[in-house]
Amino acid sequence: MTIRDQVRTALSNVGRRKLRSTLASLGVVVGTLTIVIMVSLASGVRQQINRQFESIGLDRLTVTPSGGRRGPRFNPFDTAPRKKLITAQDVKRWKALPGVAKVTAEINLPGSVGLELKWNGTNQSVRMSGGEPMGGNPFQETPKPVAGSLDLPDSGGIILSQGAAQSVGVTTNDFAKLIGQNVEALLHTSRGETQSFTLRVQGVSQERSKIIQTSVADRLAMKNWWFNSTNVLEREGYDSVSIRAADVSRASALTAQLKDDGFQVQSLEIVMDVANRIVTAITVMFTMIGSIALLVATIGIANTMVMAIYERTREIGILKAMGASRREIRQMFMMEAGFIGLIGGVFGLLLGWVLGLGLNQAIQIVMKYRELPLRGNFFVVTPTLALGVILFATLIGLVAGLLPAQRAAKLDPLEALRHE
Repeated sequence: MTIRDQVRTALSNVGRRKLRSTLASLGVVVGTLTIVIMVSLASGVRQQINRQFESIGLDRLTVTPSGGRRGPRFNPFDTAPRKKLITAQDVKRWKALPGVAKVTAEINLPGSVGLELKWNGTNQSVRMSGGEPMGGNPFQETPKPVAGSLDLPDSGGIILSQGAAQSVGVTTNDFAKLIGQNVEALLHTSRGETQSFTLRVQGVSQERSKIIQTSVADRLAMKNWWFNSTNVLEREGYDSVSIRAADVSRASALTAQLKDDGFQVQSLEIVMDVANRIVTAITVMFTMIGSIALLVATIGIANTMVMAIYERTREIGILKAMGASRREIRQMFMMEAGFIGLIGGVFGLLLGWVLGLGLNQAIQIVMKYRELPLRGNFFVVTPTLALGVILFATLIGLVAGLLPAQRAAKLDPLEALRHE
């Protein structure tokens, strides 16, 4: 028998018992579908992570003091001093370093601060944003101004989110009238003390959450009042500093230099690398889950092939009597099992691809409703995934048909011919 004859015979045998072959390949379809959905989701998430971090710049560093409390929500009962402060001299020195494009110092209010926005007799609790533009989170859309400008002066200015402005009774049509008006930022302590800071509205952002943004100088004044001190900056330094390097390589060099100086440095490149490693681990886990489903499908294929051998024992005897060798009989049955796996893999791939398209559309509707900048696909079927899934499904079929094919090859021709 030639290879062509073996292929034609194997395809004919697959179609001989259509229902049985369909049920056998159904397990492969389910396993393949599982792998395609899970791995395509991992691939899409990886692309989204890389795209979002690259959009805000892998050349950006965040420098924080070492030791003690730090960050915008530190524990007010933690009085441990910072081991390495970020002083105004440090910021000035970093601005002068070669390859540094921008340096932005940050001062954060303690998490226990009670903050309210007051305008026209209406008070509303709000949150304080940092000095960077509102929405600095890479997975949040960068806000645009709906009125005025989002640029702050050195002091005395404030930017309101759309949600904050509406919460104090300003309608959408009156946002423009609010520009240049004075509003009050009220700070409250747990002891009942209150301090008002009068600020001029510079702009209104499109954010719906209740957020205000002030300059570093104004936040320092608020922090000085909170701690009843005039030298908080000298005593505790800046809470963080964002450094934008000229390129990624310079950012890596600055990271090493700043760590040697005793500061804690977080690089987006490092964060992205860690995120990609996590996604890789999840991808492997998803693949293993889908592989288990495919391995279970091998039982169905093996059962189908064993039944086929029982039904075609006499046919096998005739083929051997006509000169077919054991190797040719083995190859024919393994091809038949491989075709069952191949058919299941192709249909599983197509179903996974179609289901992924539908899920991508649903996710985009949700992202648009929540105003998130994730506009790409979350389920991405790459050519490598498609080819790998089909080859793996075919391999599963071949493995499932190995023992039945070996059994068919060992049948005695005379006993097979006498089989009823």
